[in-house]
Amino acid sequence: MTRFLIPILAGFALMGCGESPAVSTADAATPSAVATPPQAMAVPALTVEDSCRQAAEILFGQSGDAVTFDNSDFSISWPAPVDGGRLTFACSFVGSVVTLSNDRQTRTVDLSSPADTPAQQEAAS
Repeated sequence: MTRFLIPILAGFALMGCGESPAVSTADAATPSAVATPPQAMAVPALTVEDSCRQAAEILFGQSGDAVTFDNSDFSISWPAPVDGGRLTFACSFVGSVVTLSNDRQTRTVDLSSPADTPAQQEAAS
């Protein structure tokens, strides 16, 4: 009788300390009743240029070869539809929110993937 009482009391003592009693290998080998969902696949982050181009397409309908991106100052531009000049916007972002702004307007869009920071882009190169 005391042979069974000592392990039971030890188990209660360990539970009181916040530790669980040792689990036998048979118990550890059985799958738990609650299965954890598989991890979601990480979506690769867009580059700064891709983020700015996607924002220009979403906000202004501009895409293709006519849209140019300048890596030195993160600006994006395209031909002006009225006077034949170029519309140029500074492109900035925080996470997946991209902002295109110039002296006349500022527009913001939330993209599905966060953009790489310039430091991450340089490290990838």
